[in-house]
Amino acid sequence: MFPVESLFKTLSGCFGHRRPDKPDDSQAALLDEMQLRRLALYARSLPDSLFEFGRQSAHPQLGDIPSCYRGRGSEFEENRNYQAGDEQRMINWRLYARSGDLYTKVFREERRPQVFLLLDRRAAMRFATRRQLKVTLAAGIGACYCYQAVHQALPVGGMLLGRSIEWFEPAVTEISAQHFVQALNQPCPPVDFGQAQSGLEAALQQLLQRLPEGSFVLLLSDFLDLDTDAAMPLLQQLSARYSLRAVQVLDPVERQLPQTGGFLIEDGSAAAPLRIGAGDEMRQYATLFSKEQEKLRDCFGSCGIDLSTCSTEDDVMTCLESNRATASTH
Repeated sequence: MFPVESLFKTLSGCFGHRRPDKPDDSQAALLDEMQLRRLALYARSLPDSLFEFGRQSAHPQLGDIPSCYRGRGSEFEENRNYQAGDEQRMINWRLYARSGDLYTKVFREERRPQVFLLLDRRAAMRFATRRQLKVTLAAGIGACYCYQAVHQALPVGGMLLGRSIEWFEPAVTEISAQHFVQALNQPCPPVDFGQAQSGLEAALQQLLQRLPEGSFVLLLSDFLDLDTDAAMPLLQQLSARYSLRAVQVLDPVERQLPQTGGFLIEDGSAAAPLRIGAGDEMRQYATLFSKEQEKLRDCFGSCGIDLSTCSTEDDVMTCLESNRATASTH
């Protein structure tokens, strides 16, 4: 695969980082107030939940999702032999009448799990040749998840990945959720690829260290710099602890380079510039990109992670429908 950074430098020089239909809005919020209100109404009107909790919750707040804790919940777990100190009201008297032995009823406590979003706002996500920046589409999808979490009284927070990692602790209040939506909606002017940026794998590692087990985690990125071989053990750990879903956001030109006569891509790590011609090399690029996409899908699939892909040509509603359809097939 051609170096991602070098390719984006060339493509950005040809097409620019900004939205094609609004050439002078690089300092504006990604989504305006009307768009946000429309997304909020849409998220709250969905007949099905965007969240699927497939792991037991270790979050301390009581709720209605089975947890990894035994206690005084309403979900019956098992009968165990009576031990000195057990509450008499928890003794299974019916079982005693049949067996003559004392047993204590054990229940599984219910907890309220967290919703957590990881949104990639790095240089490659600030790119577009159609309709909207990749990061704009990702922000719209993330906002919908936030709005529905608030509607369902679920704690929601997230992580913004850029020059540094910004962490927003999950909270159940609407004010906290709105603060996070405002943060993910901040302007994304073009940035120099030479600037230091946070790594995706380092951000994923933070999730393991800081999020309680059983959380719902949504990953929003293009994943173009993810080394699937190196990251697979980490993704497997994440999938074992969390209900994980991933949305890949791409621009059409990343799948198929435009027929413009060719590109000369300068790469500091290469001995000479990479030349992509308009003929066979264009087709080779499309083939290589397709293979990389297949490798990414295989990696996420083997880790049990739902992965859907959206295009900057799509709107948020179309992407969410695709996301839900992908999740329902697993």
